[in-house]
Amino acid sequence: MGADPGGDRGSAPAGADWQRVVLHSEYEPDRVAWVDDTHRQLALPAEAQRWTVQQLLRSVRYLLRWQAYERGELFLHGGLVRAGRAGIAFLGHKRSGKTSGILSALLNGGADFVSNDDLVLTDADGLPTALTGYGSPRTVNVRTDALLALARDEPDLMTLLSDSSHPANAFRGRHHTVEAIRSDAGTDLPGSVWVRCAELARVTGRSLLPESRVDAVVLARFDSEAERPTLTRLSPGEAHRAVSAHVEETATKYDPYLAAWYPRTDTERRTRLLRRLADGTPCFHLTQAMGELGVATSLLLGAV
Repeated sequence: MGADPGGDRGSAPAGADWQRVVLHSEYEPDRVAWVDDTHRQLALPAEAQRWTVQQLLRSVRYLLRWQAYERGELFLHGGLVRAGRAGIAFLGHKRSGKTSGILSALLNGGADFVSNDDLVLTDADGLPTALTGYGSPRTVNVRTDALLALARDEPDLMTLLSDSSHPANAFRGRHHTVEAIRSDAGTDLPGSVWVRCAELARVTGRSLLPESRVDAVVLARFDSEAERPTLTRLSPGEAHRAVSAHVEETATKYDPYLAAWYPRTDTERRTRLLRRLADGTPCFHLTQAMGELGVATSLLLGAV
């Protein structure tokens, strides 16, 4: 894998059977890659410096994720924090409140950050201990409405709207058009912002951790009509069904050509990990409203 030194997005690298792949996004420029499936090689064209580095980092992350998926590790659509000695996984679909819950845990619960949106679970050589969760180095996409709600008590969070360095923040994409919002002061703001983990640690004052034991699982849901947050413990059967809805069916939806490079993965191990998680880890449904994130965090930490 490498960057195409010629810098021409239209010319293939020399010496192999390369195919040009273009992946479209509504949030950033098209991602162009040259792929050689026969030799499992990948080349990226040189672009503007910020995007070249970003695309190289992504390719490394996707390859590492596929190697973990091949080993049968369990991929979940969620994130992970550690509050004191408790590792708390937040699961949920897009805009369910999981990232908002993670941010509130950092700000209101003194938690440290492990991952967001790309949680992977593994075990220690099959030993009957708690599962370990980890993520991969990537930015955190934060809803601006959640940022504004949390900034009422933590005004330094507002600096993320202007100081976050991910190049997608400057791209005139969907987040600046159809998803844009207006602040109470009448300022037009993007619907979300991409925040690097180091930037998140700086503004929250919390630490970044490479991994944590998973002691509880929270399935988050926003309810604008809820007067107070509610937390409900699930039975193992309910937990299995609820967590199964957030299991990733592939290592990553990005760079889909990589799936052909890893045709055999350990599905039996993933099934065992899912069962162990549901049977042996307390799982909860958390219903919260945007204006009560701190209360929801207190409720959750009191239970775990």
